[in-house]
Amino acid sequence: MIQAHGNEIYKSVGQKLGNKSQAAELIAQLQEVQNKVRHPLVSAKHIGLNLQLFVIDLNFLRYEASNFVQVVINPEVKSTKAPLVSGLEDDISIPRLTVSIERPKQIEISFLDENLTVHTATFSELAARWILHGIDQVNGISIIDKLNKYRQRSVKAHVKRLAEQKIETNYKLEYE
Repeated sequence: MIQAHGNEIYKSVGQKLGNKSQAAELIAQLQEVQNKVRHPLVSAKHIGLNLQLFVIDLNFLRYEASNFVQVVINPEVKSTKAPLVSGLEDDISIPRLTVSIERPKQIEISFLDENLTVHTATFSELAARWILHGIDQVNGISIIDKLNKYRQRSVKAHVKRLAEQKIETNYKLEYE
C-alpha cells in the first residue's frame, strides 16, 4: 500500500540508513512497488518507512524516454548548477496531479548506492530533476510545497478530494 499525501510521514526528515542487509531487502521491495505502480520514483516513505532511501527508474516516464536507473540512499546536495528549468512532476502519493516545478538543470550530490558505497556524482536534466524530487521527499518537502501560493490554492480542491478518498488509482492508498 502507498501512503497517501497528508500522512505525517511526508512531513518529517527521514532517518539515515546504514544497514546493508536491511538496504537490500528494502530496495527489492521498492523496486517491486515501482514495477506495480509504473512510476519513475518510489521512496521508503511511500511504503510507510521514514528512511532516506528512494529508487529511480526513468523508463517509467510517460512523457519522455530515458534509461536512467539509480538507487539513492542518504543523499546530500553538494551544489546546484546551471539555470532553473520548469518540468512536469507527479507523485504516487498524490495521484492524478501533475504540476510544473522549477529545478536546477544540474546538481552534484553525495549518496550511498545499493551496496552502501559512497559516491559523489553530477546529474543533469531529468535525472537531476527526479533525484531532487526524491531528496525533497525524504526531507519532508512535497511537490505541492514547491509551488507558489497561488498554484497551491489551485490544487487545494484536488488535495481535498484525495483526503476524502474520491480519487481513483490502480494501486491502493493508505490514509491516516
